[in-house]
Amino acid sequence: MLGPLLDVLMYGVIFGVVLKTSRGIEHFVLFLVIGVVLFRLVSKDLSDGAGMIRSKKNVIKAFAFPRAALVLSHSLRTAYDSIPPILVLFAVIFFYPHGPGPTRTWLLFPFLFILMKTFGTGLTFLAAWSTHLIPDVARLIQVFTRFWFYGSGVFYSIDNFVDQPTLLRVMQINPAYQVLTVGRDLLIYDTIPDRSFWVSLTTWAVSTLAIGFLLFWSAETRYAKF
Repeated sequence: MLGPLLDVLMYGVIFGVVLKTSRGIEHFVLFLVIGVVLFRLVSKDLSDGAGMIRSKKNVIKAFAFPRAALVLSHSLRTAYDSIPPILVLFAVIFFYPHGPGPTRTWLLFPFLFILMKTFGTGLTFLAAWSTHLIPDVARLIQVFTRFWFYGSGVFYSIDNFVDQPTLLRVMQINPAYQVLTVGRDLLIYDTIPDRSFWVSLTTWAVSTLAIGFLLFWSAETRYAKF
């Protein structure tokens, strides 16, 4: 958990203090902490999927089993590994001076977490499948993750910096942005997010999982042939 906290410190100084992206954002430190922690949890599933098949080639060649089990077991493991940073996140919000403290909307966070992990599992399927077919896709994933990070409002409010309606709409349908927005509403602002956010996130999660699984399964017979 030290890594995300150091990132929070760095981004807080560079963007919050120097570039003043904190203007107009209530409880900016907590806003930033949630952005960094939740984005890391979402993007980790994508990066972990890159090269997964090749890294497990000895197991795949030695045993006959549904290859999807590799992704599903990884998803369960990362869900378990997510517990400590999330607990630290709650502790930071709870003990933050003059912060919002615990509210009733915290009870809805498990539903957000389930959607995050469902979406993340789909990303892992997609990354594992695509990097097996074309190994260089792993580099594209690295570049994409950087753009995704800066375009998701991790350390700034997109409403304050984007005034072009079309671009704003594109950024708002970004699933990572939606995860961060829902997380901040629930944990900081004691607000139940609009139903459209829940519907959109559910659609992203279910469709990404379904498409990722089908594409991964379509190459099932190829994974042992490399």
